[in-house]
Amino acid sequence: MSWSSDDLFAVLSDLRRRGGDSTLVEVKLASGGIPSLAETLSAFGNMPSGGTVILGVEESAGFAITGVADIASLEAGIAAQARTAVSPPVHTDFDVVDIEGKSVLVVTVTGLPAADKPCRTHGKAYLRQADGDYAMSAQEIAQMVTMQDRPRHDAVVMEGSAIDDLDAELTNRFLAESRASSRRLAEHNDGEVLRLRNVARQTGLTLAGLYAMGSYPQQFAPCLAVTAAAAPIADGQRISDLAHLSGPIPDLLEQSVDWVRRNTRTAVAFGADGHGVDQPEIPLVAVRELVANALIHRDLSPWTQSKGVEIRLLPDRLVVTNPGGLWGVSREQLGTPRGKSAVNEFLYDMCRSIRTDSGHRIVEGEGGGIREAIQALRQAGLAEPIFVDTGVSFTAIIYRPATALPPTPSMGASHSPWPAAAGNAQTVLAALAGNPCSILELTQRTGLTRRQVKYALDRLVESGQVIINGGQGNRFTTYRLA
Repeated sequence: MSWSSDDLFAVLSDLRRRGGDSTLVEVKLASGGIPSLAETLSAFGNMPSGGTVILGVEESAGFAITGVADIASLEAGIAAQARTAVSPPVHTDFDVVDIEGKSVLVVTVTGLPAADKPCRTHGKAYLRQADGDYAMSAQEIAQMVTMQDRPRHDAVVMEGSAIDDLDAELTNRFLAESRASSRRLAEHNDGEVLRLRNVARQTGLTLAGLYAMGSYPQQFAPCLAVTAAAAPIADGQRISDLAHLSGPIPDLLEQSVDWVRRNTRTAVAFGADGHGVDQPEIPLVAVRELVANALIHRDLSPWTQSKGVEIRLLPDRLVVTNPGGLWGVSREQLGTPRGKSAVNEFLYDMCRSIRTDSGHRIVEGEGGGIREAIQALRQAGLAEPIFVDTGVSFTAIIYRPATALPPTPSMGASHSPWPAAAGNAQTVLAALAGNPCSILELTQRTGLTRRQVKYALDRLVESGQVIINGGQGNRFTTYRLA
């Protein structure tokens, strides 16, 4: 991509909210010449989507734009590091963004193909975690290497397992669904259907079969579990509602959604008929889809036997993380018609025929779960989920509604009773804490682009948190807190 000043403003605004670098962005002052970037180049080379280095910004000064001089020398020096300081070499592209009378150099590092990973410098391979580079462990390197070929870990037979270890009710529903969907399978007995659907072998159950329909899969693989925890809202408080969830995938999914429901808020929305309806702050359909993806697409290799799916509820966001990254699809393709690829092919196929106790399918099988989650979040006035793929872990983040303001019931069934989503809307709310502001003043205060400010204001006005003075389109229009 070719970087514009608006793009740079948007990224720096996000970094200011975070209070530091991100998984995909590294900021350098570069006032003393060419910075040493070997570890960062290695880390971005190992990231599926690569990463970006921004030179000419001072993090310690609130990501102030300081600019750089002698851009030609900087480009040549960084290109040389990309060729010689890391192995295999990584590809870099350069953009110069002139902003506030200063020049900022943006370096885009392309992630290496899976077959060429890991990328090393001085014998060590690095990855990004939060705002820094860290040396990969031997297990993480092995995990990355195994992803070079089509994963087949879900087809491994679990030693000591047998048909009796399957949950009878889940299995019966699965057999009925399998026969109803295939004329060929309808002709076979139960044992043959389980064999043909890769649930069981002569020597025992496959990992996929045990994980999807076992009475207690954690007996054989404790990592096939979910840990959920709500972070404290105030300093000094302990983690609340720490839960260790177990059972097969249908149980894990329903328990996870119930846990999120229990630990988040519910408001009342009034429809056109005057009746109030309970509306959770985060649409549970979105929670369900993201948790289902984490359970089904997690890495099942031997290198992740100590890692399970994690759910963390923070004051401003819900975070769902699973071991292992995407396979056969990029982060940018998620939620699009092309964004369909199963890390665990047998498990995914199996889960299309499995229903929870409440009768819901685990997956609908057409890759539309992410699209459904995005649509539900949009309808609730929340930001789209953020996806972070490091190759050895995958994280989905949903930002919660603003927690500083009480919920405002809506008279329209299509509107959310919750305050506007965190993120840009929260930044605009903070900027309005003093006197009323125009859009121009808000762009100067927040560092956001005019388009970002306008979008956030529209949401805030719609939800009743901000009042507009002067009318839309008036050059003297200002906005103030309700």
